[in-house]
Amino acid sequence: MYRLTADNREINSGIPAMLKQHNIDVQMKQLYAGDYMIDNKIIIERKTNTYFVQSIVSGRLFTQCAKLRKSKMVPLMIVEGSPFKTAHDVTPEAVKGALLAVNLSWQIPVITSSSKEDTVQLIITAIKQYINPQIFIKHVGRKPKNIQKQQHYFVQSLPGVGPALAKRMLKHFGSVTNLVNADIKMLRQVEGIGKEKAARLYNFFRLTRDY
Repeated sequence: MYRLTADNREINSGIPAMLKQHNIDVQMKQLYAGDYMIDNKIIIERKTNTYFVQSIVSGRLFTQCAKLRKSKMVPLMIVEGSPFKTAHDVTPEAVKGALLAVNLSWQIPVITSSSKEDTVQLIITAIKQYINPQIFIKHVGRKPKNIQKQQHYFVQSLPGVGPALAKRMLKHFGSVTNLVNADIKMLRQVEGIGKEKAARLYNFFRLTRDY
């Protein structure tokens, strides 16, 4: 039986209560790192889009990344809402740079959610993948040394892309460079990428606010 632990400070977000409505057993305590912990194996940091940008400005973002890595658990960061659409005067390039740094330098996948409800569903999905690990790839404190594995690690950390889709994308395009340079029509040729996801990926690589 897995254990889901939520940081005490998350109670005001309402997410722990929403998880309980889905019959998830949630224990509350103060966590050293992250906001949600699954069986001491997966650590999840949740940020609103506004707080994500604030943490870029303050420099707190990478301090939190260091704590997630230090935990030796599989890390995940969920950003609620588009970090490109906040009231802060931060350029898209700065936001993009921070996202890439978290994904590549710290090797912490970043997933965006559209709402608290969406965040709850992402956490539930993480629990299900932990319980049924056939499609869950663990990266515990080690960077992949093989170049193909490094490419797969990078692609699967893109918005809306999991391990299986990442494998299909790399097989279709042959390299990360071809993938990054692909247009929407080319992206949609990959099984599992519809119009919306193709546009999202295309915009992600081009520093647009329509993320």
